Amino acid sequence: MSRRKVSGLNHMPEAVTLGRFLEQQKLEPLREDPLFQEEMLALAIQTLSFSSRESGLSEGGNNRLPGKSLSLPLAGSHVHLEDQGKYLRLRIAEGEEKTPRTQGSFLCAFSGTWEDFCTQAADWMEREKGRILGACEGFTRNLTEQITQGYGLSILAELKKTLGVDLFLLDKHFKVLSWEGGGRFPFHPVSFVTPKLSHFKSMDLLLETPLGIGKWNDAQYKELPLSWYPLAGHQGVLGYIGLGIEQGELNPVGRLFLYKAAVLLYFELAKAQSVEDTERQHYRDFLFDLLYNNFDSLEVVQSRGKLWGMDLTKPHLVVVGEIPGYDPDSMDQLAFQELLDTVSTALRNQPRTIFLERNDQIVLLYPLEGMIPLSQWEATAKKLLSPLLILLEGLEEERSMMFGVGNLYPSARFIHRSFQEAKSALELGQLFNLQERVILFQDLGVMRLLLNLEQQELEDFRNEVLGPLLKFDQENNLHLEETLLAYLASDGDLNLAGDRLFLHPNTLRYRLKKAAEVLDRDLNSLETRMNLFIALKIGRLKSLWQE
Repeated sequence: MSRRKVSGLNHMPEAVTLGRFLEQQKLEPLREDPLFQEEMLALAIQTLSFSSRESGLSEGGNNRLPGKSLSLPLAGSHVHLEDQGKYLRLRIAEGEEKTPRTQGSFLCAFSGTWEDFCTQAADWMEREKGRILGACEGFTRNLTEQITQGYGLSILAELKKTLGVDLFLLDKHFKVLSWEGGGRFPFHPVSFVTPKLSHFKSMDLLLETPLGIGKWNDAQYKELPLSWYPLAGHQGVLGYIGLGIEQGELNPVGRLFLYKAAVLLYFELAKAQSVEDTERQHYRDFLFDLLYNNFDSLEVVQSRGKLWGMDLTKPHLVVVGEIPGYDPDSMDQLAFQELLDTVSTALRNQPRTIFLERNDQIVLLYPLEGMIPLSQWEATAKKLLSPLLILLEGLEEERSMMFGVGNLYPSARFIHRSFQEAKSALELGQLFNLQERVILFQDLGVMRLLLNLEQQELEDFRNEVLGPLLKFDQENNLHLEETLLAYLASDGDLNLAGDRLFLHPNTLRYRLKKAAEVLDRDLNSLETRMNLFIALKIGRLKSLWQE
């Protein structure tokens, strides 16, 4: 009888397949049975159950004799055997044992008593279970001893030896922690496409956790198989194991050994994560103090920064980025986390850049060698952000990012001011629907001044200038406020303003004439236009005050 074995898995107990079971029990499938398929013999067994003619069969053949259902701690198929006198009927199903999905069935020639067969089959299953669990316990004990002796991630070499496949380990930032190549993989790490959380059907660290499909960046390795096994638990995803196999190439015994090693690796990463979290919290505390000006003097700022490897004697360009309209309670949370991972990876090539995530935004501080002219601020900001802007080009519009840039100051003592300016630039850029990805605070013109005035003073000015028009808009449906803003923002270009409002120029002319009548003002007067434009802008700012 033929048996199919997965190549390369030579250091583990043999898998418990249907073919091996039939061979051990001296059962031969009736090849003329139209339901028989040769591929069934390679199926791994998870449970065996039995029923005889005397016991009766329920619909679907799922009735089992008491005490005659045997299970292995492996993923696989459910095999049900029915006594039919001179023959045995094998029914094969997969999925949950209570709700299996039929894979097929066939007959085997049978001699001897049903009771003896059940006893022999049960004994064989128990021996197989003991053989696999014994080997797995020895494997796990060996790995645990290595970890106890301080060899932590070196257990990856033992996993490679056991599985017979090349593999490597990443942390959650996709940094290669250990690489075990030399077979299918090169001896040294090569570039791969980073795994995305959304590509995994399940992120739980379980025996049956499915592998994810991986890809390489280098074209010369495109035929090289790569699968991902996520290391996830109560602390989230802490890393990934990359394996040089196709998704279905690892048999259930291999999956058991992989799972045991993955649990230990997860706890090793969790320990490292705990230390990293403590350090990162101190680091975040320092950055928050820097961004909110919680230091007594510049000397304290610079000395504390030096402890974290920052040179705060130099000017820093401050940038704040976010996904417009991002809702942290929606499905976009996964997309935001993936975006942060992408940004974090891109910033590795800019080791001096200071990076912080806060309130669903990212804050970037770029150190410069010295002050630069105001005319160069925009070009410098876009050049520094270019790696991120290139990455974001391929994203869907609603998941891309906008960046606000604060003014550049010569001293770290004013980083907090630049931070507030960058946030304002980002807010106003979205409020006025600016089509730029990078918005500089210095380009906001009069809006910068309005942000620093008292709200009541601004409200009074708006009502003085626009009062009659606002009242008219409440009582009618001509949207004169919106019309005036579009017209003035278009520098008086009727065609451009009409396009923005989706209005015919004649309709726009009528509305503008009506606005002039309601306000009793000459819209051609430069002073009138200036006052109206500022009052209209104040109206847009009100949405920020209400937050």
